Amino acid sequence: MKINILANFIGRFWSILSNFLFIPLYIHYLGFESYSVISFTLMIAGIMAVLDSGLTATLSREFARKDNNKADKIKIYKNLETIYFLIVGVCILTIFLSSSLIANKWLTIKAYSPDQISFFLKIISFEIGFQLLFRFYMGGMLGLEKQVEGNIFQIGWGIFRNGLVVVAIIYFPTLDVFFTWQTISTIVFTFFTKIFLDKIIFRKYTLNFNFKIEKEIILKIWKFASGMLLIAIVSAFNTQMDKLAISKLLSIENLGFYTLAVSLSQGLIILVNPIATALLPRFTAHFSANENYEAKNLFVKTSVVVSVLVFSIMMVLSFFAKNLIWVWTGNLELATKTFMLVPIVALAYTMFALQLLPYNIAIANGYTRLNNILGITSLLVTIPGYFLATKYYGAIGAAAVFCFVQIITTFIYLFFINKKFIKINIIKDIYWKQLILPFVTAGVVAFLFSKIPIPAYNNRIFSLVWIGIVTFGTLAFTLAMLIPIRIIKGWVNFK
Repeated sequence: MKINILANFIGRFWSILSNFLFIPLYIHYLGFESYSVISFTLMIAGIMAVLDSGLTATLSREFARKDNNKADKIKIYKNLETIYFLIVGVCILTIFLSSSLIANKWLTIKAYSPDQISFFLKIISFEIGFQLLFRFYMGGMLGLEKQVEGNIFQIGWGIFRNGLVVVAIIYFPTLDVFFTWQTISTIVFTFFTKIFLDKIIFRKYTLNFNFKIEKEIILKIWKFASGMLLIAIVSAFNTQMDKLAISKLLSIENLGFYTLAVSLSQGLIILVNPIATALLPRFTAHFSANENYEAKNLFVKTSVVVSVLVFSIMMVLSFFAKNLIWVWTGNLELATKTFMLVPIVALAYTMFALQLLPYNIAIANGYTRLNNILGITSLLVTIPGYFLATKYYGAIGAAAVFCFVQIITTFIYLFFINKKFIKINIIKDIYWKQLILPFVTAGVVAFLFSKIPIPAYNNRIFSLVWIGIVTFGTLAFTLAMLIPIRIIKGWVNFK
């Protein structure tokens, strides 16, 4: 388990490092308006993720179940893969055929004509489709607890897709080159990942496309998969509606500013995902074998540590947002226009991150009803809320609605998942220890650090070193204050 978590941390650390290394280079060589177009394509990818239909989570869960033998897993894999290829085709055709409509009716961009935007969307239609397929194969590897290997593919894909594209745009600084490079990289790594997953399953290297759909397999998985599909639909609305509202009502540059704040804050999800990803197969194994006590202990052992981690990082992001964005991009104007968004967006993603462990407990039990109830209910707030708040208050209004919904959802979600599966004291062990104490403690420590007068604060390298010291100090002090020694020892001996 420790090896899987470490491998996931390395993979997610690469994701964080990629943002810090490459986004400023994209802005430098392509221009900020081009980066704003890239932000728009990321939003489209987020919306199209709904087509996953819950099949990736279904494959991961079925591979992790102890009550499925090898023959069952192979059948499920081939059936889901067949359906997934159909989904990828639908994704590509949807974006490709609607590209002109989107370019002409939705966006207003000075630097590019509608025909150019339509051409970019046609290119990325293939990239987005194969991204879905890549993540499907990754889900299979994670379900089989091949997380070291999975992260090797993830990092390799990131290097080729997000890193080496910089070399291309240095010599050919155009968006068509940028999108074409990313598309080819994703397609190549998708097939490499499939070959490796087939080697694990079939014990030989192959590129097996034995498509089939069997009624009994569909009947076995449809309930969980359909629940995950509804979660995906609702999630797409809830996580992309803010960007849709901004791209429709405000200038494309505002979407770029908002996306910078989101990219910075998503590091909180990236920090928690390695733990959550490594624990999902273990939770699934425990619950499928009726080992509920072991599952509860596993949750208790990890949840407070996760809370301390995300609240500490969130507070540093909030109090040092302007300097961090300036250090990151080297552009003081961007930092000035973006930093006010960061505390709101970071708190929203902190709440989202705290839902990941209980969410995995729900998924391990095949329980999707609560997610769907909360998600559909939240749409009553987000659909009108995003557009009204953006219209009257700009991007900050959209961020505030997103943050409000995530806070309320987190408190409700933790209450019901605890009541159904975990069954510990909700006030003392969850609300107090996982939410209030880490929030207050990390907030006080980061605030005190922010009041220390630092000379030469206009030096980017010095500022980066100081923010690193602040991050380490906030995390270390909060851990020392809130985490008992026995839990720390338990993590050291965690297998």
